[in-house]
Amino acid sequence: MTDGAVRVTRTLRARPDDVFAAWTDPDRLRRWLMPGPGTVAAAVTDPVPGGGFRFAKLFPSGVDEVTGEYLVVDPPHRLVFTWRSPGTTGGRDSVVTVTLRPDGDGTAMTILHERLPAESFRSGARGAWTAVAANLDAHLTTTG
Repeated sequence: MTDGAVRVTRTLRARPDDVFAAWTDPDRLRRWLMPGPGTVAAAVTDPVPGGGFRFAKLFPSGVDEVTGEYLVVDPPHRLVFTWRSPGTTGGRDSVVTVTLRPDGDGTAMTILHERLPAESFRSGARGAWTAVAANLDAHLTTTG
């Protein structure tokens, strides 16, 4: 792993195509892409290379808007996108790679978040992605 990066892995109880769809469908993203108390009030995605996304996350402490651009869209195996958020990256662009591979009846998912500017951001991102992966697993289990 490179400096400024965190990696989170989790085996999910769903097929790779369903996991990929959960990452790219804005209605589904609103249900699970929240690391703690709060809601995703808005989600817009255009999951094609060069397409963008925007999430407005409402926390008890305020709003965090995340924006980015899809760099690689390879269903149902891999997504690579930029990630810009004041709370996660200090407003700088970072890069997230989501890799999915079949694992028995489920999917082995790896989230690699690179170019994080400082240890405090890496620590926060590690906790957030771990919580988000658990939320995604719960979402897939209840909707599958």
